[in-house]
Amino acid sequence: MANPLREGMWFVRSNGGAGSYPVTPEGWRTVRLFVVGVVATAAVSVAAAVFGPPWLWPILFAVGIAWFAWRFIDTARRHTDHSVTYDDIMKDKKNA
Repeated sequence: MANPLREGMWFVRSNGGAGSYPVTPEGWRTVRLFVVGVVATAAVSVAAAVFGPPWLWPILFAVGIAWFAWRFIDTARRHTDHSVTYDDIMKDKKNA
């Protein structure tokens, strides 16, 4: 079996079954965008803490983290193939 993923699926079910694991370049790009978003949110929040009013940075931080987490979880849920696990993908790569 060359590629057991359905069209448009970037993540597979983790071996424990509770989460998703990226297995395509698009899936890994989604993870990278989430990490970059969290880092950017932290940087903006630090800048706001230094240069802005003291009440602004926690709001920016909470809203930014919530936004990037929601986008990541939403994307992962829409693009996860729950019929395939990470071990299935690794087994297919080893046998190919």
